[in-house]
Amino acid sequence: MTVGFLPWWPANPYQILLKRELNLLGVRVIGNPELSLMRLLLGKDGLDIVHVHWPHGMYKTFWQMLHVSLVLVAYRLIKNNVVWTVHELDAYESRHPGRDAWFRSLVMRLSKRLIVHGEHTRQELIGAHGYKRPVDLVRHGSYIGWYQDSVTQQQARLKLGISSTARVYLYFGYIKPYKGVEELIEAFRSLQDDKAVLLIAGRPLNQAIEQNIESLAAADPRIRTFLRYLPDDEIQDFFRATDIAVFPFRQTQTSGSLMLALSFGCPIIAPCVATLPEYVDSRSGILFDPAKSGDLARAVREFANLPLAAFGNAARQRAESLNWADMATIHLSTYQGR
Repeated sequence: MTVGFLPWWPANPYQILLKRELNLLGVRVIGNPELSLMRLLLGKDGLDIVHVHWPHGMYKTFWQMLHVSLVLVAYRLIKNNVVWTVHELDAYESRHPGRDAWFRSLVMRLSKRLIVHGEHTRQELIGAHGYKRPVDLVRHGSYIGWYQDSVTQQQARLKLGISSTARVYLYFGYIKPYKGVEELIEAFRSLQDDKAVLLIAGRPLNQAIEQNIESLAAADPRIRTFLRYLPDDEIQDFFRATDIAVFPFRQTQTSGSLMLALSFGCPIIAPCVATLPEYVDSRSGILFDPAKSGDLARAVREFANLPLAAFGNAARQRAESLNWADMATIHLSTYQGR
């Protein structure tokens, strides 16, 4: 069986780890295969499955979108082999929201099956979107073993210039408006704890966001920013230095950064939205309501008096229960239409 991943983003370990396990099951995976309408019509196309991951990444211009749409329609009519993993139901902060929403809707209608990472997404697809075909639930795998993990907390803090007695909160990931980093800074500043430190690590979407974050952070000497792309070999420093990983998202369906935090055994603060409560429970973290004023600040303050070691152990155990081999097995069944 040959499967084409579209788009193929090798900087994201998600597809690499899934590909590796699918290969072990005898599935050949091609990243960004050529979707040739001519080859398909001549019967020379070798793709058994066209697996869409992030629809908005399949084109850059309106005309490219129309071309991809035409080819996917042909694959649906001739081979009925389109599968979509619904990582997100929205392309947040899209420059062309109407166009991208239309294309997501088209991909949904063309897909013979959908893959989701949580029951919440499945119910939303069936209920709000009226999807009638099978929706397969696949739990997002952890990143244990993918990133270097050899430093101690003491070594990581020494490297980042953080006191060994500090209680460290961390935001890690791409910084976009819907990620709620500004709200996190506001919530943290309400914390009356001289030993608390907030690390904000990740690349901002644009210069305006970077300047805003830097300005807000400058008002509190306990907040430190690392607003840049962080290479893989530095990731362990941030997660090993931290006590609590905070994800102040206003909205999302899934989060690779949250899975990364669980993989490092970090207690979690996350919003009670979409699939996130299916991955973080009361043993491994605290959930907050992003629609409720002051609830993120409440979660930040609450963690100040909780046993971090027990929460961290539960987070790591949750990550250990989520593996890519199980994901690949379910993917193969999806591809085979079982």
